[in-house]
Amino acid sequence: MSRRADGRSRATTLPPGSISSHDEHGASIGVMCEMTIEIDKISLHAPDGYNVVVETPKGSRSKFAFDPETGLFRAKKLLAMGFAFPFPFGFFPSTKAEDADPLDVLLVTDADLPTGSLVRCRLLGGIAMEETKEGKAVRNDRLLAVPLLLHQDRPPFELSDMPAAELKDIEDFLVAYQTVDGKQAKVVGRLDRTEAESVVRKAAQP
Repeated sequence: MSRRADGRSRATTLPPGSISSHDEHGASIGVMCEMTIEIDKISLHAPDGYNVVVETPKGSRSKFAFDPETGLFRAKKLLAMGFAFPFPFGFFPSTKAEDADPLDVLLVTDADLPTGSLVRCRLLGGIAMEETKEGKAVRNDRLLAVPLLLHQDRPPFELSDMPAAELKDIEDFLVAYQTVDGKQAKVVGRLDRTEAESVVRKAAQP
């Protein structure tokens, strides 16, 4: 209950899983939510496509990564000067790639999608990549998808629908932003939509 200016009481409705904080006079001063969102339990599949969780927004120099222990998105690193993510970067929930992390994906869109957004997407294809970890070459493909949003201006349906120069820019970025950090990464090919679908199916977790 909270107190109105005329001294009468009124009921206060709180979200499920929340508790109310009060000052020394008993007045409500806010709500603290105890609810935890478990992203790893979000379904991979969505109507006509897949779910994607956005970690890093388009244009950001800061790279964010979901931390399953806290349920928050951790600021993982700052890209070198002059680098920024060309598109929103995230992952497919309920997947595990060869590097043991969720499967990466770039969302080809002009939409502003903040960290933590859950977006329904359609696969376009992917960039086949290899990274060297502990002296061993590991595949770490970056898939490309397009959000299924209203009022999008003629989104591509296949990787081949994208301008060649734009695809080359994406490949150069994916290699360069890791190379400046001393990592070894290289593009080893491209994946069409059928091949990308196969990668997602292989990475899907029960």
